[in-house]
Amino acid sequence: MHRENPLPPESVMTDSTAPDFLAIGVLTLDVTPEPGNPHGRVRPGGAAAFAALCAQALGLNVAVVASAAPNYPIETVLPGIDVHLVESNFTTFFQNVYGPSGTRSQVLGARASSITLADVPDHWLTTPTVFLGPLVGEVPVGARDWFTDAAVGATVQGWLRRWDHYGRVTEVAGPPTEMADPTMSSYRLLVGSKSEFGGSDEQEIKNWTDHADVLGVTDGKHGVHVYSTGSTTDVPGFPAVELDPTGAGDIWAAACLIRLVETNDPVVAARFANAAASISVERDGLSGPASREEIEMRMAGGSG
Repeated sequence: MHRENPLPPESVMTDSTAPDFLAIGVLTLDVTPEPGNPHGRVRPGGAAAFAALCAQALGLNVAVVASAAPNYPIETVLPGIDVHLVESNFTTFFQNVYGPSGTRSQVLGARASSITLADVPDHWLTTPTVFLGPLVGEVPVGARDWFTDAAVGATVQGWLRRWDHYGRVTEVAGPPTEMADPTMSSYRLLVGSKSEFGGSDEQEIKNWTDHADVLGVTDGKHGVHVYSTGSTTDVPGFPAVELDPTGAGDIWAAACLIRLVETNDPVVAARFANAAASISVERDGLSGPASREEIEMRMAGGSG
């Protein structure tokens, strides 16, 4: 199913036009704790949504291929973004619980349909910058090779998650076995948290860097460790008053990928992404993405 949001005529992509930035993943409904509400608060989310809104805020023409139930509020969640919806019987939803130290535990309540190459409109296959946001394996590792001439980045969390019969989510060590295929192209950027990369275990990092030009290992408020061309650079974070950390890693990945394409400098891109992520945690939910001007102002303020 293809849905287009109503846009001013000058902003609508024609049927033969590729966007500047394409995000692929599921759209979610996340349940997070809320004081005074025993059932928690239900909010829309998903890596693809955060990444798409980040790219839109940075001035790019954005499209999304997403999986969700047909009643998902696309026009509200992704205004001004062209969405190709892969209809599913369910919308993926998680229950998120954050501990005092910021650690998150999750329960998977439902999983939307997987996304295949056939779900991507042909004219979007020439998109120059592509973000893959798997959450529970809905986007395959090999999706990188759907796009022969693009800079493709991905967050790795969705390839590492496993869940039991009660939906309790755990993580396994990576990389996924599919990455051992010698014919698969390298990613321009792969991003995950320090815990997802085995606490920055050297061998684990080496295993991942074999499959990416740039590897970003995020470490919350401390910033990020950037691995590229055999070197490692620690890029410190920016001070922030945290309100909501949900989606910050996805915004970091999208901002870094976009800036990496613009500058071809992993450290410059990482600092830009650190500023973007520091702003996002000060905002609620999908309102997190910042404009380019806001990010530049944060960088001008120092640190990072």
